[in-house]
Amino acid sequence: MSPLAPTDNQGLLRFLRRWYGAPTSPNTRLEKSPEIPRELVEWHEFSSQWNGAITSHNYAIPLSELTIEDEKVPFWVENQGTRLWAFDPNGEDHFVYEREPCDEPTPWKRTDEQLSEFLIHATVVEAILGAPARKVAEGVQMDWLLSQEWSHEFPFPAWNWPTRDSRILFGEDWLSLVHPSSSSPTGYDVTLAALTVEDLAWAENTSGIKWRSYSDIQDYTTNDPPPW
Repeated sequence: MSPLAPTDNQGLLRFLRRWYGAPTSPNTRLEKSPEIPRELVEWHEFSSQWNGAITSHNYAIPLSELTIEDEKVPFWVENQGTRLWAFDPNGEDHFVYEREPCDEPTPWKRTDEQLSEFLIHATVVEAILGAPARKVAEGVQMDWLLSQEWSHEFPFPAWNWPTRDSRILFGEDWLSLVHPSSSSPTGYDVTLAALTVEDLAWAENTSGIKWRSYSDIQDYTTNDPPPW
């Protein structure tokens, strides 16, 4: 399995080191609590080792602020507060639940991911959205993405955020967040992400695809903000 598709905590650590470099606080340890799932405490330890840099868009609720809300414990929040993810404090399987906050709270809906899977999945999504080099396009055909050399789908279930059927693809040096496009009935909106602009050069000059490119490394091709 590629280091860009971690499936357990050791794989996640390898991914973090490859994507963010050596940890700035490698010896960070947090106090365990019988009330907080072990995997959530371990994720916060990982995050602390990189001084919180591994979340750039959505974010984890600090352990000290976790509280029960309608029989579940929210632990992850969409950046504008439009969606919450929670775990069942009474469930040993630690499946993740989600809902969209509103004036009249909606019922929690169970996802297909357990907490350990969700945290890895969410970390990879954050890496995509905060990557140093990104390309964004709308209405891309999934067949084109899957036809690229070394292109594979991330081995966890699809998400309902940012829209239903949101998935992650990855190659040797890149990641991609894809979800059904609002501008094309059969296409997908795509965010390609990598550590360098050169790692995304393979996507340029593709007929029929208009990319908007963003780079934290240098001024690139657009001043328009990304669509998230």
